[in-house]
Amino acid sequence: MSTSGFWREVGYELSKLKSQKKNFVAAGGHLLLLLLCLFGLWSRGSSFMSRNLGRFDYGVDPSMFLDGLFFARAALLPTFLVLMPIFVCTLAGESLAGEYQDGTLKLYLARGRSRTRLVLIKFTAIYLFTLLFSVYFGILGLAVGTGVFGWSDSQLVLMNSRALGSDFVLMTPWAAMKGYISSVFYFSLSGMALGGVAMFLSSIFNRMTGATVGAITFYFVCYIVDGLPFADAVRPYLLSRTMDGAFVFWLPELPWGQFTANMLLLAAYTTVSLLLAICIFGNKDIR
Repeated sequence: MSTSGFWREVGYELSKLKSQKKNFVAAGGHLLLLLLCLFGLWSRGSSFMSRNLGRFDYGVDPSMFLDGLFFARAALLPTFLVLMPIFVCTLAGESLAGEYQDGTLKLYLARGRSRTRLVLIKFTAIYLFTLLFSVYFGILGLAVGTGVFGWSDSQLVLMNSRALGSDFVLMTPWAAMKGYISSVFYFSLSGMALGGVAMFLSSIFNRMTGATVGAITFYFVCYIVDGLPFADAVRPYLLSRTMDGAFVFWLPELPWGQFTANMLLLAAYTTVSLLLAICIFGNKDIR
């Protein structure tokens, strides 16, 4: 079948995802998250900024850094490290097991279509659907934050402990915006590494709940182990830690070594998971 046929089937898969109302529950959850973050920063934002930055003598009011981009960044991590993984696991976990459960998979394969092609079509459609949601989440967070808190000429980005020992980074709005956009697209890619794991489990289970719960469990086990003080040997290879690699875009200069290592590990998770899914699904007895 031609390339145009491949993309036509991807479009059909996208239309199926779009038609399922349950796939838009994540949008409602994200909106609730934004409203709660908005209320928290609106009511306690000034004290939060003073508490975290008061020990540094800038000669300015720390609350001046509380603007729309700061709000968007505050909502970024919980969106893409908690909400989005659950969303991706649901989509990819249902991809094959859901079709088997509904009885439509047998009909599809009866038409002589390739099982490998089906896996690749579904994975591509899930990534595009996830990318659209990622862009939507990024734009909405920025729009809400800017509409309420306005725009500051100086951007202060709070960093975590792994960011070369930095507590924060000061940058221009343009540099902060580039980091924000880059982070959104990085998170969309990193989420699909987890999507590959979920699709692998979907090729094993005959019920979509088993694949979805298994993928979510795998992710949060990695997330928990990442926080254990004695997990140094495995921490660099945990999927959750690599998915949280967007901090590199907020550093004064992009550490290409760390960025390349993150991308290679994400590619390894995705490739191995998809190959396993193709092998298992290709030999699965479809009844």
